[in-house]
Amino acid sequence: MVKDLKLNNNKKPTQKTNHRTNNKKNNKNETVDKHWKNSREFNDDEEEEEEEKEEQQQKSKNSNVNKRNNKNDNESDDDDDDDDEKENESDDDDDDDKSSKKRKISEFENDKQEDEESDKEDEEKEFELSSKITTINGKPVKVPKGARKYLKGEIVAPTGIKNPFMKTRINKIGELKLESAKAAQKMEMLLQHDVGFIVAENDREKTYKLTQNKIASSVDIQSSGKVFDLALEPNGPYKIQYSKNGRYLLLAGAKGHFSMIDWQRGKKFTERHLASPIRDAVFLQNESMFALAQKKYTYIYNQDGVEMHWLKDHYDPKFLDYLPYHFLLVSATNKGKIIYEDISVGQKVVESFYNGPLSAMCKNPQNAVINLGFTTGIVQMWIPKSRNPIVKLHCHKSPITSMAVSLSGNHLVTSGLDGMIKIFDLRNTYEEMHAFRTKFTPNSISLSHTNVLAVAGDKETYLWKNPFDTSVKEPYLIHKNASFARNVQFCPFEDVLGIGTDNGFSSILVPGSGIANYDSMEADPFASKKMKREQDIKSLLEKIPHDMISLDPNIIGTIQQDVKTDENKYKRQDKQRQDKNRQFDPKKLEEIKQKNKERKEKLESEILNPSSNKSALSRFERR
Repeated sequence: MVKDLKLNNNKKPTQKTNHRTNNKKNNKNETVDKHWKNSREFNDDEEEEEEEKEEQQQKSKNSNVNKRNNKNDNESDDDDDDDDEKENESDDDDDDDKSSKKRKISEFENDKQEDEESDKEDEEKEFELSSKITTINGKPVKVPKGARKYLKGEIVAPTGIKNPFMKTRINKIGELKLESAKAAQKMEMLLQHDVGFIVAENDREKTYKLTQNKIASSVDIQSSGKVFDLALEPNGPYKIQYSKNGRYLLLAGAKGHFSMIDWQRGKKFTERHLASPIRDAVFLQNESMFALAQKKYTYIYNQDGVEMHWLKDHYDPKFLDYLPYHFLLVSATNKGKIIYEDISVGQKVVESFYNGPLSAMCKNPQNAVINLGFTTGIVQMWIPKSRNPIVKLHCHKSPITSMAVSLSGNHLVTSGLDGMIKIFDLRNTYEEMHAFRTKFTPNSISLSHTNVLAVAGDKETYLWKNPFDTSVKEPYLIHKNASFARNVQFCPFEDVLGIGTDNGFSSILVPGSGIANYDSMEADPFASKKMKREQDIKSLLEKIPHDMISLDPNIIGTIQQDVKTDENKYKRQDKQRQDKNRQFDPKKLEEIKQKNKERKEKLESEILNPSSNKSALSRFERR
């Protein structure tokens, strides 16, 4: 419109009125636009009625102005007619734009429906990617592909259950499992941190050539402070144990010295020198209590170093371990006993016996099965409700020095006196997957949460990234210790490896060994005292009985089909059982049945139609 005004300045005076009217129109349109920008998206019914009235008034004014313009256009030339038509078209376009900007509530509702339909289509695409189908309330339900890893146990269908209350309960549990898995999948977008390994720029560069000084110089100040050594020479060798949340460290020397520290802050909680040697140490439910396997018995201390319990049943212990979800302290003694002690009630639950000299012990974090390694190269798996080992594996030809199980419970790593490291598949086959040899005799091995394997022996510690992959032929890192390494363990939620040596303790950085995103409901490194108390009470309420420990933890919650109850088992059977050893001729059986039938009929006929009169005493008379 501005261009047209500049071009038509030299034309007839009749056109000036047209331009004045058009300028008025433009001013009105601008005021309407400003009003629309300041108004809300959704208007009430009264406001809509007022707007409709204003629109009608504006249309009537526009029609009157157009009539006047048409009269003036008829008097003007043909060129002027063309210009006016263009101006009228532009005015109509402005009116259309004005009306299009004012949207009704129905249009917004249509947009909402379209958005909901698009969301449903996206969900259907996610479901199409999944192949796992379960049934809830008799209807097939698909589990999304990304949510399968978050399922805690299989979703069970209540087939064969007659009790309606039990049916509804099982269906409700299945719905909650599916909802929790989907919610965990959606929360993946909030997990911004990722595991960071060292990556070489070229094939010529090797990560195992990096020393701790180079790694510490390239990280931040807080991480570089996690590299330190503790000189405790006269009391070694040392056993080490990190707490579940990774904040606290327990040191136990073979000559009777033990100490518990907050290694991140450098704060010491307790330190004592005992008269008897210490063979093993383990934290219990949290850092408030820990157990020490001494020469004769097992003792429990608090975080201040005060002796709380004296376990006389655990005589001459050699190895200790703790099952946090069952509140069970497990000890293997030199007398051939494996003892389960429930610390929540202070009672011995199970006592089993094993044969052979014991050389290593570890637990499976997935199913709470205890693995025992012997000098004969055999690994045995034990559960509380079985008096005998449920699985036996012949792993090495030499004595087993150490064992470790992955966090998922799918792989078992063993080390032998011959320097061999072997990996076994614990899912179905229990077969050897991979094996390699080290230059030294491994004294201890440990697996991190990200499957980084640490092997310690002599004055060296080798680390392998993803040892389950057969294509890995070079170690990830190599660390040289000041003295002989006896025990290694990764710190939870930290890229730190602790090494217990003959002269003390060493802490080194292993980038990528810790989980970047921790679960605060499972173990929170920043928990306060109140949160720790609440977590202890919650874990007591959710305590799992020791009878439920099995080789396959997914069995819990499933339904066994075709199981006879005690009532049906001892119920009296009405049907007679046929002796399979006795054989009868069917022809003789028919003859016997026929004779019996004839005899019965004859007796009945004599009673009903007697052939001769007999007295009642005739049978007593002499014949």
